[in-house]
Amino acid sequence: MARRTMQQTRTATHRPAVRRRRFRHDGYTAVDLFSGFGGLTKGIEDAGFDTIMAANHKRYKVEVHEANHPQAEHWIADLVNPESSDYHSARDLPPADLLAAGVSCVNHSLANTNRAYEQGLALFELEDPDYEERVTRSERDRATATCVLQYAGKHHPRLILVECTTQLTSWGPALPGRQKVGDGSTYRWWLNQFDLLGYRHKVLYLNSQFFGVPQSRDRGYWVFVDKSLPMPDLEHRPVSHCGRCDKDIEAVWTWKTGIPPSGTVTYGKQYEYRCPSCRRPVVPPMTPSLAALDLTNLGTRIGDKPVKTFKDGFVGPLARSSMARAERCRRRFADFPAILMPAK
Repeated sequence: MARRTMQQTRTATHRPAVRRRRFRHDGYTAVDLFSGFGGLTKGIEDAGFDTIMAANHKRYKVEVHEANHPQAEHWIADLVNPESSDYHSARDLPPADLLAAGVSCVNHSLANTNRAYEQGLALFELEDPDYEERVTRSERDRATATCVLQYAGKHHPRLILVECTTQLTSWGPALPGRQKVGDGSTYRWWLNQFDLLGYRHKVLYLNSQFFGVPQSRDRGYWVFVDKSLPMPDLEHRPVSHCGRCDKDIEAVWTWKTGIPPSGTVTYGKQYEYRCPSCRRPVVPPMTPSLAALDLTNLGTRIGDKPVKTFKDGFVGPLARSSMARAERCRRRFADFPAILMPAK
């Protein structure tokens, strides 16, 4: 007898702020789409913005975000698919000075582009009569990046910050013979819509290891500013030491190769930092992974684990196959010095 799978019908849920927010007439407000646990929210609040609303489709993430940012209201809703039972339009969120959106990385990463292009979500409702017909509705509708356009078209915030993988630049139908690489036509159309809405933009490619995070993580940041406002200075100039000049300098972000067709832009391959005087490459200070490790708990050594006796008489702290791999490693690297590796 076949087992039937019961699907729960979800509805969009509004959660008022846990802690009352202190309103100030001269404060800058922000709305955070696809807010996750609140990392991007923390950043924009550190920059002086007061987050009044955050939205995500997963209840657990909203609950964690709510614990981290109790002063903000929340929506647990699907902002993408109008056919979904828990759909809530981004247009119906409150207006703010800044819209921040960590749009879906899944649809734009090389590992998942092929799967994403096979999906079709009816989302986009703005008029685009001049858009290239070869980019189908499903190809442009599936992306959460279009929710940013919806909000901008309705509320026109002064500033917009979009964070995503760098492969967003290849957004479009897959190139012939390259199923995981798009032609970028949808991405160019997406940028042009912001221009029509009255924004100028700047794209930043940055790595988290240069911002106090113990992780090498390359990301793209798209900053849109209302054309009535001056474009802020967004250049990243980390204080670094130049060996040739023998002094600390403000390093200059510099291209090495430009953007490849895949859209993958990484530190050290596509860009680097240089000394403004001698133009030699420099390495900005970075946060080591040691900063994220708890060295008070190094785990248990294999040799200290309880001994097990198996049916065939084999004795060891781990399974037979694991012990065999450890022995092969010991023999192969017998001449190497001992290495301390935290095991938490």
